[in-house]
Amino acid sequence: MDSGNELTELYDSLSVLYGSLPSGVDSEWRLALRSVLYGDELLADEASCYGAQQKERNSGKRKDYARRHGDGDRVTGFSAIRVAEPRESDKQYVPSGAKLPVAPESGEVLPVNVASAEVDWGISLLAEFPAEPAADRLGDGVNVLLDPARVRRTRENRGGGATASGTTVLFVSDTHLGYENRVKTGSGEQVSWIGEINTRETMLRIREIALEREVDAVIHTGDLLDHEVDGVTLDAATSSLRDLARSEIPVYCILGTHDHQSADPRHPTSVDGGAWLQQQVQDETLVELSASGTAVAGGPVDAYGVSAKNVGLDDIRSYDLTGWEPSEIPFEAASPGPNILCLHERVTPYGGDEADVDVDALLAASPVTFDCVLVGDEHSPRGENFETGYTFAAADGTPVLYTGPATRVNDAYENRAAFVTELSVSAAGVTTTRHSI
Repeated sequence: MDSGNELTELYDSLSVLYGSLPSGVDSEWRLALRSVLYGDELLADEASCYGAQQKERNSGKRKDYARRHGDGDRVTGFSAIRVAEPRESDKQYVPSGAKLPVAPESGEVLPVNVASAEVDWGISLLAEFPAEPAADRLGDGVNVLLDPARVRRTRENRGGGATASGTTVLFVSDTHLGYENRVKTGSGEQVSWIGEINTRETMLRIREIALEREVDAVIHTGDLLDHEVDGVTLDAATSSLRDLARSEIPVYCILGTHDHQSADPRHPTSVDGGAWLQQQVQDETLVELSASGTAVAGGPVDAYGVSAKNVGLDDIRSYDLTGWEPSEIPFEAASPGPNILCLHERVTPYGGDEADVDVDALLAASPVTFDCVLVGDEHSPRGENFETGYTFAAADGTPVLYTGPATRVNDAYENRAAFVTELSVSAAGVTTTRHSI
């Protein structure tokens, strides 16, 4: 299969499919195919249609390829993609002997005559194809072919979104956007490899993982920002958050200590990070968690949060270091679905003698039963054990999870990649999958 041209073969076989659509086919299926082939509203914003890529990324014309690998009109000898005969019910619409593309993940041949009840299934199959198929020249690194919001709806309509069967969350912590500015500002400790750190790229990678994995939501457990952050970094972060919002992937957060401190910048090149956070909440690209449950992506999972020192965005400029007691958090009653608690401060037993919060006392005092606790601030695995040091259980058995800093701000990560953690949360429990930054 390596000898063929994937882009040309996909473009040719999809053109056959598109030209075979009967008059009564679902209009959105026609639109989806037209978007992929020639460009239309269901194509992802950053993607380029196959027709345009065929001209820009291949040296030869499709007709020349068809003469070498087909009948001169269409490709018949496919070596770069999987093809199959049409469904029995579709054979009447397709030229005799023609083969149609097979979706690379599900292994199903693409349908032709799609009714309205099948359109979500058809679009979900089409979304499996690459945004930039292999060709003579490299693409731009785009990895999303169809409009992510529409693809999410297909998953939800077909039972693959935030439903009773499970909610997928990308768990992120301690991005410390602007950390590399410590070289310039002289404020705060620095790791010896600070010159390698680019927190704008970190945020782009988080966006990329969320879109690739088609998660239902992102949850950030604090220190989204470093204490001194510049406007260019925040503009880049705004762009990533807007992309996620357009793709209907909400980003939930609590505040960390550095988020609070960013509201009072001391260096002339820094900007007010607190004002930026408040603007993102106002623009609905961020959702602040609180002691009142928030339905994650409108599904059955409720997320709760306590920001550092129990001081949220409304009071970000009155931040103090007095702390709080577990009995002071007025958790409100939860829905029947699973419940997640998000904390930023160090908790027992993870944080040992330096812990800020007794997680056992907090869980015991809460009227809400939590299925897991997500924490931030630790910056390294417990005992620097990268296999088991991110997870432990509270006294009552509740899983307590950390994902490590998304930016490598701790000496433990000198020779280690940072990562984020994909959680699948359901009534059956919580499973985790790591994704490197």
